[in-house]
Amino acid sequence: MNKPDRIGPLSILGAAICWSFGGLLIKSIPWSAMSIIALRSLLAASVFAIFRKSLKLKLTKGNIIGGVFLAVTLSLFVFANQHTTAAAAVLLQFTAPVFIILIDFALYRKKPKLSEILAVTLTLLGMVLFFADQLDPGHLFGNVLAIVSGFTFACVFVCNKRPDTEPEQSLMFGFYINAIVWIPFVFFDPGMSADFKAWGFMVIMGVVQVGLAYVFFSIGIKRTPALLASLIVAIEPLLNPIWVALATSEKPGPFAIAGGIVIIVTIAAYNAWSAKRDTSSG
Repeated sequence: MNKPDRIGPLSILGAAICWSFGGLLIKSIPWSAMSIIALRSLLAASVFAIFRKSLKLKLTKGNIIGGVFLAVTLSLFVFANQHTTAAAAVLLQFTAPVFIILIDFALYRKKPKLSEILAVTLTLLGMVLFFADQLDPGHLFGNVLAIVSGFTFACVFVCNKRPDTEPEQSLMFGFYINAIVWIPFVFFDPGMSADFKAWGFMVIMGVVQVGLAYVFFSIGIKRTPALLASLIVAIEPLLNPIWVALATSEKPGPFAIAGGIVIIVTIAAYNAWSAKRDTSSG
């Protein structure tokens, strides 16, 4: 891979690492989902505005559609975390690679390559192994929300590859939408208080887990194919329970270790194969 090609996947990896703190942080803040969505979006928008050195938005069709899908994805993920386990929420959201293949075929008649199907299948198999003991069928509503967020997350990747979409612009749209829609609920949230610990978690979530994550994402998505980016992001559900384990002393079992190995090997192999293919065709 040449230098620009390395920057793309590494930036997506940086985003995945930041995102991986989401489940733990959401579970640590005793506020309503609406308040969490509003405040973290407001903080993330501030971080992103500093990164862009601008608050201006360009009203293109691609930017608006991408922003709407991002806003819905961020909202659904928070609601899902409050109605199911953090592990289930992050696992089910990462059905996104499957949806990317289906969307590309439905909209652009792009048939998936055998290597892409194999990579997605092995990644999903690894996730199932990783969370074999943690999916709870009793949390049906939260699980459904997480699956829908997987679809909208796939749409974020696809929309950001449109020629009329600028990733920084669509991301800012998403943050603004969530801040405007959900901020009124903050003033009517009975759970809101001057709890410094909760506010500290919120600042970390808005600035790092969302704001910094999407700075990395906006850089990486320009230089990384949508499917490869979504596979790299699968690192997030591996790291998510690691942070929980460090905070709660819970340790992953043998299935989790096996699933993690499958995912890491699959992503590394697909990344290497893609680089070799691009070099050969270049």
